[in-house]
Amino acid sequence: MNKNIPQFIFFIPVLTVIISYFISSFGGFVDWCMPLIDGCTSISKVGRYGISFYLYKLFITPSIILVIIFWYQINLYIHKSNILFSLGTVSSVFLIIYLVALGFDGNIYRFMREIGIFAFFILTPACQVWLTISISNEKIKAKNILYLLIFLYLVCIVSYLFILPLDNTNYENIIEWNLAFLIFLFFPLFTHSLRKTNV
Repeated sequence: MNKNIPQFIFFIPVLTVIISYFISSFGGFVDWCMPLIDGCTSISKVGRYGISFYLYKLFITPSIILVIIFWYQINLYIHKSNILFSLGTVSSVFLIIYLVALGFDGNIYRFMREIGIFAFFILTPACQVWLTISISNEKIKAKNILYLLIFLYLVCIVSYLFILPLDNTNYENIIEWNLAFLIFLFFPLFTHSLRKTNV
């Protein structure tokens, strides 16, 4: 399994979002803050305007294709499961749909964004949890760090359910930023945890 792919899956989107945030902030499209802590803006808003509109599509879309390749390699070398591979692929396709619609106005585009990001935030963590639970200890050095990540997923989900009635956009943005970061962090952490005999 190619260990470079999970690194790209993590670093390309993270760097793209950070750069896009600074560009959007300098352009006056979003407020200055620490989004992971303050939630002053959503991830989507960062990529809707100016140069950021193109950066998102140019860099994040290829990284999502790498996610599909990741699930393919998992299915081929690590844990044989066509269902897991299919769900991982479908999840990635939904995120691409979200990226295509990002930055455009209209009810159809809004629906594409909402269903795309919702499906990705549900299916990808579900696939990651499935993979973590299913893989044998013979193939992975330690699951503790992955279980910690899963616990943080649960914290995000429970927190979201608690703040949903409050209708507080900032709180929702904080959870969105942190959950997205954790989801992409899973890929390099998982690969790093694999025993060398399986690489």
